Amino acid sequence: MARFKNISALEYAALETRLAIEQLLFEQLIVGVGTKLEAREYKRCSGNANKLNEIIGKLIPRYERLVAFTKAMAPAGVPITAWDNRALIQHSGKVSAYLHWSGGLDVTVQSEQWYKKGIDTVEAAASYIWVGLTTGNTGVMAIEKLEPEMRELWELYANDEITIESAVKRADILEPVLKARLTLLSTGPAPKAAQAG
Repeated sequence: MARFKNISALEYAALETRLAIEQLLFEQLIVGVGTKLEAREYKRCSGNANKLNEIIGKLIPRYERLVAFTKAMAPAGVPITAWDNRALIQHSGKVSAYLHWSGGLDVTVQSEQWYKKGIDTVEAAASYIWVGLTTGNTGVMAIEKLEPEMRELWELYANDEITIESAVKRADILEPVLKARLTLLSTGPAPKAAQAG
């Protein structure tokens, strides 16, 4: 094995990158979309990547709609990263090949080509995450914390009952009412005028 190869470093980099991808997927799809993953359903997925990918696959379209809704409702100029969760899943699978490899030593840990491909694979996945995290905000609107009118707009949009353009127009109409409500909540009710005696 060449002196400059450090298989342990590659393995740790692959592990950390895969954990970062899993955390990001969890945050974006489970927390962000507000989906509850029942313990029974989670146990079915535990150790079964295909089942987990199936559940994630069901959540991706709703997440993508939530990102579009968040971008449309955010103030102009606020950068929001729209993660390609399918790409994250692919990166996770590719990176995992450097955690759980099989084959002879001559085609894995003692192979210069295998080692270089591992570095390139991990670097591509880590770079994708790094760029997304450093060029935009990764959050989406917390649906459960929205004002009722905005939550209703989200549900209408999420269920394909209105377009994003219609949601934006309706939000613009609602804006003065929502601002007045927020002002009232932050300052409290106006003091009552003293009664004349």
